[in-house]
Amino acid sequence: MKIGIPRALLYHSYKDLWLTFFENLGIETVVSPPTNKKIIRNGNFNTIDEACYSSKIYIGHVEYLLDKCDYIFVPRIENTGVKEEFCTRLFGIYDLVVNTFPEAKLLHANINYNFRKTEKDAFIAIGEALGKTSEESKIAYLQALDKAEKIRSEAIIKQQELLKSENLKVLIVSHSYNTFDAAIGESVLKFFKEQNIEVIFADIVDFKEAKQRAKEKYSRIYWRPSTELVGGLELYKEQIDGIVLISTFPCMPDSIVNELIIRTTNDKPILSLMFDELDASAGLMTRLESFTDILTSKKVGVKGVR
Repeated sequence: MKIGIPRALLYHSYKDLWLTFFENLGIETVVSPPTNKKIIRNGNFNTIDEACYSSKIYIGHVEYLLDKCDYIFVPRIENTGVKEEFCTRLFGIYDLVVNTFPEAKLLHANINYNFRKTEKDAFIAIGEALGKTSEESKIAYLQALDKAEKIRSEAIIKQQELLKSENLKVLIVSHSYNTFDAAIGESVLKFFKEQNIEVIFADIVDFKEAKQRAKEKYSRIYWRPSTELVGGLELYKEQIDGIVLISTFPCMPDSIVNELIIRTTNDKPILSLMFDELDASAGLMTRLESFTDILTSKKVGVKGVR
């Protein structure tokens, strides 16, 4: 048996948990390749114009997997706790996939803490659907969760070390499914690496601490991923030289939260990047180069540069 996992949306946040869980159960996984032009084209073809670019990419990844596995894993994660909601595009992606590809065999998980549908219960149900016992599934999940949390803790520690660097440092305020997608944030990360600029990620942070920092600044932000990003910004902003916002069109939460960040963060240069299915890499490089020039000027203390 092979379980297909689209390399898009929440995969980039939960891959360590998901892949380890299936591995612990002895089930092979097939992850779709990095986003390419064919995946983008198929995603655009199978979605309405109003869908955000990130969800269009997801649909392209699902189509890629249709004939390459027995089931495609498409979870519905509505929240991770009380007042920790996800965007409707994220928890509605299962319905979008079902109606776009009715022939697809989907492996489904429904996580909604408001109705006591916990992550652990969801993964036990997934294991049972695959022919495993409740106990086998529970152990596989707990071991996978432990591994995923250790990997995340190590990433936070590594980032703390990067913050001590004397190099220029930029804070990427972006959802991981945008930051690490080959068609979106990958070119931005590559550019900064080539310029010997340290990249810090706002969402590599302890969520409880980020949630508290975000609450102190803005009372409450409705969406959990946005809360994580804003809290990470508040934690790291005094240790970085500039901020890069990466979003996809037309993301409603980002349109609100990014504007909030721009209006209330006055002491750091901010570059806001919006991606869609139209490839405009030349313009992107020009903006990144100009932003880097501003950071460099501020670093060396050139007068008149804000």
